[in-house]
Amino acid sequence: MLGMRRTCGMVLKELAISNSNIIIATADMARYFGGEAYSRDIPDQFVDVGIAEQNLIGVAAGMAKEGYTVFAESYATFITSRCLDQIRMNMGYMELPIKLIGVGGGLSDGRFGPSHMALEDIANLRVIPGITILSPADCAELTLMLEKVVDYDKPTYIRLTGGAECPIVFDSSFEFEIGKANCIIDGKEIAIIATGTMVACGIEVVNLLEKNGYSAKLIDMHTLTPLDKDSINELMDYKLIVTMEEHMINGGLGSAVSEYLVTQKKHPVQMFVGIRDGYPKTRDYKELLNVSNFGAEQIANNIIKKLMEI
Repeated sequence: MLGMRRTCGMVLKELAISNSNIIIATADMARYFGGEAYSRDIPDQFVDVGIAEQNLIGVAAGMAKEGYTVFAESYATFITSRCLDQIRMNMGYMELPIKLIGVGGGLSDGRFGPSHMALEDIANLRVIPGITILSPADCAELTLMLEKVVDYDKPTYIRLTGGAECPIVFDSSFEFEIGKANCIIDGKEIAIIATGTMVACGIEVVNLLEKNGYSAKLIDMHTLTPLDKDSINELMDYKLIVTMEEHMINGGLGSAVSEYLVTQKKHPVQMFVGIRDGYPKTRDYKELLNVSNFGAEQIANNIIKKLMEI
């Protein structure tokens, strides 16, 4: 299996070969995306600014202003925090349709320590008006996502989660539409709304709940802004809504769902699955998921406990 970053590099290269208006810009991240292929096959459509993320946004903004379709790649934690002023002005205020790609969303690069854990990136960008935030569940969804955003005229952030081996969620028959969530598994009692590679974990959680006699629905909320409120409206008669994300529980998917639920006269209880207690210590990805209570069995057991409290 290919991870998301390698898939992203392969797909972007093919898109650029077929469309000379596409520019791929990176901040010393080319080797993670297959940069040798960029330099060889599309040298006139590839820019590496070095370890200078703020400059990356400025360069991308200039090219976008000239009418180019610009994909700008870097670590998710750096491109959404170190560059926040540049993003706010060029993508928020000026509405330039730059397509940011953040590698290492969540805990996936936690082996390098908290500096490389992107746990606030959704929150940072969700408050800036007009930025579309996307987080694919697997490589198949990422592929369709990249194809769609080429002609998408709004500022966009694509958050890549998961390790080198990304679980497969979708087959070749599914459809992807920006702003429209996908129902992965239907159910009646519990609604699990997940984003990124937590969708694959959500499938395991649903299966465990089913073995314990509970019916659960799983939704892939690949678009965090604009949020698909119609899909949430369908959940108002459920007992419990569970949001799952590799992100701080403040400001991310859970917060977005909660902000909408409180506008409704009647809504289910909500349970948050995310990072709560500060920054995890340096570990490999699988260990980090375990100590952060992202294991499917841990989540399923916590859901059952929550149901008993309602």
